[in-house]
Amino acid sequence: MGTELQMNDELNQFLTAFDAGDEEALMKMSGQADVDSTPRVGLPRLTINYEAENDDGITLKRGAWRIWNGSGPSYSDKVHIRPLMRTYEWSVWNQDEQKFSCKSVQRPTLSGEFPDSEGGNKCGRLTRAEEEALPDDDPRVVLSQSVNCNQVIYGVLDAPDAKAADGTHTPLENVPFMAYFKRSGFRPVRDFIDQQLTRRKILMQKAVIELSTEKKKNGSVIFWTPKLSLVKEVSITDADKDLIKMFGETVKGHNESVMTDYKAAVKMSMNDEDFDLAQRFAS
Repeated sequence: MGTELQMNDELNQFLTAFDAGDEEALMKMSGQADVDSTPRVGLPRLTINYEAENDDGITLKRGAWRIWNGSGPSYSDKVHIRPLMRTYEWSVWNQDEQKFSCKSVQRPTLSGEFPDSEGGNKCGRLTRAEEEALPDDDPRVVLSQSVNCNQVIYGVLDAPDAKAADGTHTPLENVPFMAYFKRSGFRPVRDFIDQQLTRRKILMQKAVIELSTEKKKNGSVIFWTPKLSLVKEVSITDADKDLIKMFGETVKGHNESVMTDYKAAVKMSMNDEDFDLAQRFAS
């Protein structure tokens, strides 16, 4: 089976399991099945605020959570989230151009291939063994170390204490969102799901989680990492099932866009005969 068909099949199986209420299958397909193994469009994005002030000169609290409320950003020290879907993707951020220079497809687990928009796999990320076999100044090592693994959470959010930048109370309830957790934010989220949910056989779609932040310092660099704690378990509703289907379509749309770029990049690097052969193997 080609990689693209396999990815669509994974998502279809995930949506079917969710609709049927098959918690065991959901645990497996959400990456919650084996703790001991080695390890969007239109959706408001949940992020940690690092801006000291906005364009109007209003002082903002760094380290607070920020999310779009429909008319502008809202800020809150704590939010309650319920993850309905988790995927992984690889990416490279171009700081000069302020955009991604490469993104991979999203998949429910870290296993398997991750075709990317540059016609490669995992945006050029190498395994540790592959990096160690090359000189430190090898361009492939330099590229590999610039690649981020993103843990993408799609879910619903409540923020009863949220406020706009000017201090206006803007409470949020049951808002669909997406959030990227990478680098220092990757492990706290993954460890919480593995240790506090999976090991206790708690389906993450039923877990209401309080999300705050913890201030850290590395030399002169100050940063914040997510801090998670379980609030309660709730039942899955029909509205949740509809929402998970919408998230699934969002991921499919993302993957189809990446695969279009992937095929174009591969064709650029091959002659027509080689490309036709590769297409037959991929289908």
